[in-house]
Amino acid sequence: MAIRKLKPTSPGQRHKVIGAFDNITASAPEKSLVVGKRKSGGRN
Repeated sequence: MAIRKLKPTSPGQRHKVIGAFDNITASAPEKSLVVGKRKSGGRN
């Protein structure tokens, strides 16, 4: 796993180091785990 160093754009990110998740995540989500979201914005 690669390690990324962030450029400090704020004082809290000055020494921040995070892992790159390129090897963990797949390029496409698992089809059986994906469920569509029903619309619920109607106000009638």
